[in-house]
Amino acid sequence: MLVCAAMMVLFSILSVRLVYVQMVQHQHYSDAAERAYVRKEKLPASRGMITDRNGELLARSQTVYTLYADAYHLRSYTIGCVGIAAAEKMGPRAVRQKYSHEEIKAKYLERVSTVLAEPLGIDLIKLRQLLLAKKQGEVILLKGLEEDERCRILEVIKGASVGGIYFKRKARRFYPSPKNLTHVIGYVNEKGQGMEGLEKSFDHHMRGEDGYRNIERDRRGREILAFRRETVEPSDGLNVELTIDMGLQARLEKVVEDAWNLYTPEKMTAVIMDPFTGEVLAMASRPHFDLSTRKGKRKNIAISDMYEPGSTFKMVALSAALEKRVVSPHTPIFCEWGAYSSAGVLVKDHHPYGTMSVEDSFMKSSNIAIFKVARMVGKNTFFEYMQKYGFGRKTDISLTGEISGRIFPPKQWSRPSFASMSRGYEVGVTPIQMVTALGVVANGGELMKPMLVRKITDRNGRTVKKFEPQILHRVIGEKTAQQMRDAMVKVVSDKGTARRAKVEGYVVGGKTGTARKAAPGGKGYLPGQYVVSFMGFLPAENPQFTALVMIDDPHAKGIKLYGGTIAAPVFARLAQETVNYLNIPPTLPQTELASTDKKGERK
Repeated sequence: MLVCAAMMVLFSILSVRLVYVQMVQHQHYSDAAERAYVRKEKLPASRGMITDRNGELLARSQTVYTLYADAYHLRSYTIGCVGIAAAEKMGPRAVRQKYSHEEIKAKYLERVSTVLAEPLGIDLIKLRQLLLAKKQGEVILLKGLEEDERCRILEVIKGASVGGIYFKRKARRFYPSPKNLTHVIGYVNEKGQGMEGLEKSFDHHMRGEDGYRNIERDRRGREILAFRRETVEPSDGLNVELTIDMGLQARLEKVVEDAWNLYTPEKMTAVIMDPFTGEVLAMASRPHFDLSTRKGKRKNIAISDMYEPGSTFKMVALSAALEKRVVSPHTPIFCEWGAYSSAGVLVKDHHPYGTMSVEDSFMKSSNIAIFKVARMVGKNTFFEYMQKYGFGRKTDISLTGEISGRIFPPKQWSRPSFASMSRGYEVGVTPIQMVTALGVVANGGELMKPMLVRKITDRNGRTVKKFEPQILHRVIGEKTAQQMRDAMVKVVSDKGTARRAKVEGYVVGGKTGTARKAAPGGKGYLPGQYVVSFMGFLPAENPQFTALVMIDDPHAKGIKLYGGTIAAPVFARLAQETVNYLNIPPTLPQTELASTDKKGERK
């Protein structure tokens, strides 16, 4: 009776415990079992592609594999028996009888090393050391394997009955032209996140949404297909089509690279744009950045570097004066024979000039004349036109890292500021701002928003979002724009500062710029160092494109470091390549250009 009573108490306690576990703690143990056997497997979305305006592929996601060994499985008695049995042409039971546990483990590791060393291209001793380095966890053997490499290695693994070696699938960003348009495209990190350029700006469009699948595995980690649970398919990313023309981009890259090697500057950039739509057709910067190795300078100089533009900025004061009718192109202006002092401010020209028309003074790039013209306009109006042209604020081009440049309101000007700003000093601009401002003159007076993306499409090519050219506002009237184009055509004449910017068969308009290079921290200027530039358009009668070349601190023997002698010839070559590629018909008879001397003129 005592034994029965004890058993009743014992089973009663057990029953209570069972009820407690089943009823009260049911969810807890159910969740524990779920965690042990059920896994949520991520189904990665495919990142969208980047193409140029003609559909040429610039970036896409590529499936690659990582080959790894499971250190625990490599030391598995069962897996080892199977592998040795295949090698020695006997059954697993015979292997267990012939060798001890430790012998099987050692022989199997040696077997794996011998089988894989040659296919993986790894030294046998090094591979053996790698496999012995861990007793648990993953041992990475190779990364970035493409499909054909995976199949080749997998065939070797299956043929030799080698277990414990696995592949992990992942996506890698592939760039067919890793040295073209690099600063614009940007790159993605190891996690597939856009880090720079368009990859970052349109990351939320291109990355898509990952799916998942809940799967149940047995104690050996194998999926039980019959128990497969909820599956949510991934949503692939969208494709981005650019305004860039890669045929033209390749020509621009060649011109920039040659100039980079010839003049060995600190940095340089060039941009080609359609002035009527604001579409950027090509853009390149140096130092370079290689998308395949991620080596090089990642900074896009065209949008993220500020410089003092020098005489290219004279366009602002002259167009404001013409628009306000305070001068006409033929208004005479006295250039003081090279030196002019006003209210304690001394302004000098690099060559002494007497009385010239406003248009001719612009052609000769007279600092004195442009200061006098700016004074006729007035400080407030001059500052207003700087803002109208878009200086002092971002263009909102679809790229990361853009800066706004720097201009100061008149109340913050010092005594020399007005004279300095009229000729392109004491202002900070970006190359994209300058070429956009030039588009105002080329297109008849309207400021266009720069465009880099034409549309976003889905995987089936259907347009999800289309970007249209955007007119921000009118800066000057059509008459003023025509007068400015005429003045810029004179700049590229035999009497102007940019005669080396000529392109045979075409009327070219433009403006040179030579500015002393500012010292770091704004402490004066560096002796003998300049930032030279040229911006231009053609054909001047109906401009088909605008372009800017900016070269920071060029070096050249026997050539004066001016915009007209360094940047203008680079523009001429670039413009020639552009008209050839775009099939722009000549507007002038094909005559030999007049030879020019090598002295150049200071701008």
